Amino acid sequence: MNTDNPDTPSRDQDSPRAKAQRPDLSSERQVVGHRLRTARETLGLTQDDVAGALGIPRTSVIAMESGRRNVTALELRRLARLYRRNVQWLLGEEEETAAVDHALYRATNALSEDDKEQVLRFAQFLASAGPPPGSVGLRTAPPAFGSPPQRSADPQDQ
Repeated sequence: MNTDNPDTPSRDQDSPRAKAQRPDLSSERQVVGHRLRTARETLGLTQDDVAGALGIPRTSVIAMESGRRNVTALELRRLARLYRRNVQWLLGEEEETAAVDHALYRATNALSEDDKEQVLRFAQFLASAGPPPGSVGLRTAPPAFGSPPQRSADPQDQ
């Protein structure tokens, strides 16, 4: 066996260590499938809606969402457009918070300046209120640029 050529398979590729270092494709498909289903359900679309938009059978959408079918690059790009998400989020490479930030930006982008100011004031109000009672480990958003200083929600700090 030729060990000088990297394209030639070697016995090392079948070793337990080499197998452990390879990504688990089924778990990656599961992540993508979960993200696809979450995005579809968030928009209130049915699997039939998605199948029609992509021009594929509904069973293919079911298989993609369950992680039993690979998603082609073209399908991924079209799904990202349909779901108004970026491809990185669909692939599980971007955290949910970043996707929410993008969604908030897109949702407020078409608002009037007065409406944007109202949304900003409401967001600042929510951030200053602190976490809901009984929620442990949740952090509040940092104050917006130019907003007044926030008071601590902890009575001991006051």
